[in-house]
Amino acid sequence: MADNPILNRVSGFAAQPVTRQMALLIGMAASVALGVGVIQWAMKPDFQPLYGAMSPADNATAVSLLQANGIPYTMAGGSGLLSVPSDQIPQARMALASEGFPRGGGVGFESLYQEQEMGLSSFMEQARYNRAVEAELARTISAMDSVKGARVHVAASKQSAFIRRGQEPSASVMVSLYPGRGLSERQLAGIVHLVASSIPELQASKVSVVDQAGKLLSSEDGEDNDFGYTSEQFRLAQQLEDSLNNRIEAILEPILGAGAVRAQVTADLDFTRVESTSEQYSPETIMRSEQTTEDLTLKSMAAEGVPGGLTDQPPGAADPANEENVVADAPSPTRESRKATRNFEMDKTISHVREVPGKLLRLSIAVVVDYVSDEDGNRTALEQDRLDEITALVREAVGFDEARGDTVSVINSPFIVPAALEEIPEPGLLEQDWIWPVSRGALALIALLMLIFTVIRPLIRYSTSYTPPPPPPSDGLPQLVSPVAPGGNINEDTVALSGPAQAALPGTTTPAYHQSIAMARNVVNEQPARAAYVVKNWMATDG
Repeated sequence: MADNPILNRVSGFAAQPVTRQMALLIGMAASVALGVGVIQWAMKPDFQPLYGAMSPADNATAVSLLQANGIPYTMAGGSGLLSVPSDQIPQARMALASEGFPRGGGVGFESLYQEQEMGLSSFMEQARYNRAVEAELARTISAMDSVKGARVHVAASKQSAFIRRGQEPSASVMVSLYPGRGLSERQLAGIVHLVASSIPELQASKVSVVDQAGKLLSSEDGEDNDFGYTSEQFRLAQQLEDSLNNRIEAILEPILGAGAVRAQVTADLDFTRVESTSEQYSPETIMRSEQTTEDLTLKSMAAEGVPGGLTDQPPGAADPANEENVVADAPSPTRESRKATRNFEMDKTISHVREVPGKLLRLSIAVVVDYVSDEDGNRTALEQDRLDEITALVREAVGFDEARGDTVSVINSPFIVPAALEEIPEPGLLEQDWIWPVSRGALALIALLMLIFTVIRPLIRYSTSYTPPPPPPSDGLPQLVSPVAPGGNINEDTVALSGPAQAALPGTTTPAYHQSIAMARNVVNEQPARAAYVVKNWMATDG
């Protein structure tokens, strides 16, 4: 019979007790399962979040799209964060972008294209439309640089033909800003006017904007608030000062070097609102029209003499002596009136003047110039002529007006040189992207090797190392165990041919002949020194 090591090991395993066989099988199965788990852990892809936290409805739609495209995914139990393998993130985002992801603002106008329910009331249709408008506004506001998310609420009253003037609509906006960022005045005004322009009959003063901390960002009463005036005045003054500072630095830095000039301008502005009305008349007059009326009535000569007498008598000769008396006694007219109306025009000038607030009253300019470096690297002060030239440039840049009381101060002083910035170190070996997958594979390989050499291999050897009791001497077979010493004690140097040192105990089950031969051959092949020692003991015993 040929010597087959595999058959010998199987025969040795079959000769062991059932309890020992079950223990060996369970240990082998656990080792294989542990090895498979290590391999799966090493081959598991690295999952990364696809987007931020989304609503459950958006997560359900995204999961269905990922399944349709065959992209594996995982979802966090608590937050619902959707993750995909890192090497498939671009593919997953392109697949979701075709459906409008990331939405992050509720369902917009796409809800209007969904199938409508039967019997939907006009109130529900209007409510759905208002919700779509709010979601679209929130999406638009969230697209700004500093805004992480936004929510819009619109309160619009229902228009009625029986009410001449209804309640004016209003809106409120809650913006969630990124940490360390804020909204500028221009961005805030843009949000207010964006919402006001999207809702019919909504005034900008009726739009309130708050941040995630509950701070009111928009003015409460608009331009009617005194604090609104103050903040606006401060903003205008700051803009003017910043503009003048930039002018000074822009004209001096090309000459002195970048960072070698520091300028500060203080502008004194007059925000008093003045309205005046004046009337002026010219001293010269011009006649426009004249109207004259005369009314003259003379007294008539009455008849004299005896009634019935001859009146048609020629007059007598004139008496020169009585001529003056006759003229004096001549009758005067009884009525005479004259009227004259003359209309004159005078030049008249009426002027209404309203001065815009923000009149510049005075400028105060302070400029600090750094020392210059010579050829040897030493820093030296500027000469006075050079400082005078710089002062002249500053005056021209800001529009200096001495009559207005402007002042310019230019000094030369060394700047404190800041410490050099440390160079950003290159990423080390442990910070490389490929180090973690390679390390994980190496750890899995080491774990498999340790499992094989420390668990599986000893189990295999242990499964064939069991030695059954030797057969009794009466069956004619040679003893596989050295004789028992007198007194019933086993010699300390006794070595069994088929396995560890064991005494032949009476009453044990006798193994089959071929099993005993197979075990003896196995011992001879694997441990020849031990087999030779046993044979030597046999020969010494037989004499």
